[in-house]
Amino acid sequence: MINRSVVLIACLLIVAVNVFGQTTKKESTIIGEVVDIKSYVAFSMKADNPDRKGMAEVSIAAGNPLGILEKSTGKIYIVVMAEQHENANAKLKDYLGLHVYVKGIVHKKAGIQLIVMSDIGKSIK
Repeated sequence: MINRSVVLIACLLIVAVNVFGQTTKKESTIIGEVVDIKSYVAFSMKADNPDRKGMAEVSIAAGNPLGILEKSTGKIYIVVMAEQHENANAKLKDYLGLHVYVKGIVHKKAGIQLIVMSDIGKSIK
């Protein structure tokens, strides 16, 4: 009886390790445009609006986040850095309004898409 219990516990541990050990997410690449999230969502700012860049710069100075508007889906990804002392806006602001690729780990919860950025560069259209 004890041997069966030991075997059963060992099997359960193996299953648990396999199920819970596979939660590691792999790196993804998002292709889209760097946008000021506040202007894009709250004011429906379009790409051809001449005030767009000026409004975005004011918004960035106020501490509002930049994000990636994914080209294929139209979804917005909030961009954060893995290191707490790094600022995602500082890395993104030079790409404002440009089409880029962003590599990182994507997390989704309750309709929010977030990418922990590891790399960014200009995208070839």
